[in-house]
Amino acid sequence: MQNLTPRLTMNPCPCGNLFSTTTPCRCSDTEIARYRARLSDPFLDRIDLYVQMHPIDAEDKPGLPSREFHARVREAFLRQKRRGQHRLNGSLSDEEVARHCILGVESQQVVDQAIGRFGLSFRAVTRLLKVARTIADLEGSDDIQKPHLLEALSYRRRS
Repeated sequence: MQNLTPRLTMNPCPCGNLFSTTTPCRCSDTEIARYRARLSDPFLDRIDLYVQMHPIDAEDKPGLPSREFHARVREAFLRQKRRGQHRLNGSLSDEEVARHCILGVESQQVVDQAIGRFGLSFRAVTRLLKVARTIADLEGSDDIQKPHLLEALSYRRRS
């Protein structure tokens, strides 16, 4: 069985200009709502990361050099192996998440608050923990800390 990592893209509205700073959006609120309603909540709940992209200026400098980024990813992969994982964080079973995504008191409070505030499902919490575990690994941290969870929460779908 192959591991697939789907990457989905979607315009913010039918005309694609809702958040544009150069071209005004031509869509009504009703059209935007209808456009976004095409995808069901259960489908959207299965997506790990939501990132809003903006056009970049040709003069903008890139963030992390690709060589350094590659080294971080490699080290995160090795960290997962040393932890005894046989799969990448995104592919962990519920049992493996419980074993490899242990939270301290402060981190657990963040998760509990997120559940209460956003009404996260069990599936959403599991995905949140997998993303936070990956962020912690990329930052070289053995523990999932509050900043890792807050960053993972920032990638969740906003209504």
